[in-house]
Order: sequence, then C-alpha cells, then structure tokens
Amino acid sequence: MNEIFHEDCLDTLTKRDIKYDYVLFSPPDYDELGYVPIRDDKKYYDWQEKVYSKLKPKNKVVTIVVSNRRFQRKTIAKHQFVTDIMKNLGYDLLAEKVWKKSPLINLYRYNYAFVLSYGKKGYKSKNTRLFKYDTWCHPHKSYMGYSYNFPGEMIYRCIDNYTDEGDVVYDPFIGIGTTAVCCVENGRNYYGSEIDKEVCKLGKKRLTNYKKISKFI
Repeated sequence: MNEIFHEDCLDTLTKRDIKYDYVLFSPPDYDELGYVPIRDDKKYYDWQEKVYSKLKPKNKVVTIVVSNRRFQRKTIAKHQFVTDIMKNLGYDLLAEKVWKKSPLINLYRYNYAFVLSYGKKGYKSKNTRLFKYDTWCHPHKSYMGYSYNFPGEMIYRCIDNYTDEGDVVYDPFIGIGTTAVCCVENGRNYYGSEIDKEVCKLGKKRLTNYKKISKFI
C-alpha cells in the first residue's frame, strides 16, 4: 500500500489485487479523454460506468467531485450523469455538498463543484461536525504549475467522515497526489492511479519530499 501506479485506473482495478476501504476522486473532463461535450455524451457516460463498476470499497462508500460544464451556451449536468450511473450500480446518494472554488469566472466550468457521496447497504459514515455543512468554501490551489482537482481541506472532511485511522483510500485519478498527501497527514493509507507519466512523477516526487505540516483544518 501507499503507492501510486503509473497506469490507467482500469488496469489497476482489474490486474492488481489491491484492497481499499474508501474511494475518493474527481473524474477527468471530456477534453482529457478526447471527447467533445454533447456529441460524445454517450461515450463519456459509458466510460465512467465502466470505471465505476470496478470500484469495490470495503466500507461501501464512493465520493465523486464533479463540476458541471458550459458548452455552446448550454449547461451539461455532469453531476446527473454520475448520479444516474451510481444508481444503476446499486448505490444510494448519501450526501450532496457544494464546494465553492473561487470568485473568478471560468468560461467553460462553473466556480463550484458537487461533492457527491454514494453508498451501498452497510456503508460506514460518522457524520462528523465538519462534514455536516452543506457548502464548503475552499479556494482552488496549484502545485508546481499543476492545478489541484480539489484542495486538501476538502479531502480531509471526506476521509474524516468515511474512514478511520489506518484505513486505505483509493483515488483512481490521483494526479499530483493531493489525496495521498492528505492521507499521510491524517493517518490513512492510500493507493492511486495516474495515467500521465509526468504528472505521476511529480506526484511521487511530492510525496518523497513531503514534510509533515499542521493539519489542514
């Protein structure tokens, strides 16, 4: 455990015998997969369903952070894609939080995202104080020129609510390793997958050079 794999998450999920208690991630957007919004909605939906169907967390909870998208003056409700897929896979929506990212305007993406937690029968949740709030205000951050998909403060709220110390968190799109850093900081273990070679190297280097700091919250 405590390893980031340079590979497609589908390879990790189908070829490696890893055990994990909780899953937390932000999926790639259309562009990162070579898809075009609206035209390739079905391909994007099918790809997500293929990945999500392979997730097998012990505590039966998956948290997905997703932003809706603007395209050709329309709003693409990506959060609805995710909820439909998870419902088809037998998950119930446990919690819906709104992450306010930044006051700056992005032409293609909204300045907020949904933090959606789904569970199956027998799921574990502590309903901690910090998790109870419906709106989370944490600014978007960057590391070495790479944007965080989500900040450590937000990850902490989730892992504190759905895991215990010593549990294992899996992030199938771990990027520059923010989830892993937060796990180390808060006594959790981790696995991650990252298909981009340079981003994966940066994430591993970040963890190697990591120095323990005060808690995110």
